Amino acid sequence: MGRYSVMRYKTKRYTRDLDQILHDDLSSEKSIKSLEVQEYDETKPGLGQFYCIPCAKYFETEHAKTTHTRGKVHKRRLKDIRAGPYTKEEADAAAGADVAKFLKKKELQQTIKDEEMVKDILTKPVSVKELDDGLADMVDDGEVPPQENQV
Repeated sequence: MGRYSVMRYKTKRYTRDLDQILHDDLSSEKSIKSLEVQEYDETKPGLGQFYCIPCAKYFETEHAKTTHTRGKVHKRRLKDIRAGPYTKEEADAAAGADVAKFLKKKELQQTIKDEEMVKDILTKPVSVKELDDGLADMVDDGEVPPQENQV
């Protein structure tokens, strides 16, 4: 009984692992651009247009995505990506074996993180003013109806 419940919660909202995001999604400018500007896909939330690359998650609206980027879960995920995934080489280097191999791999990961587009994704803050301006523009364009006070 206990084992099933643990497995259910481990796999229920499974997202991509940190090493998959770092090595696949953030590895080149081409992969970042392809994730930022995607074709319309009816099977994905928001037609696949609002995607958070560090969290590997789709959102219905731009507003939902911007509120997500200000949240604790997104900030925690950014911190984990900046720290990098824990690897076997890191464990071996901590034990004193293959330190040179570990340092070489760590340097490669740092060059990936130092690229301009990756740095923008990992450090770009979203202010409340930008969020309000974006929502006001959406109301002006007729995309979102203005909110009325309900009692």
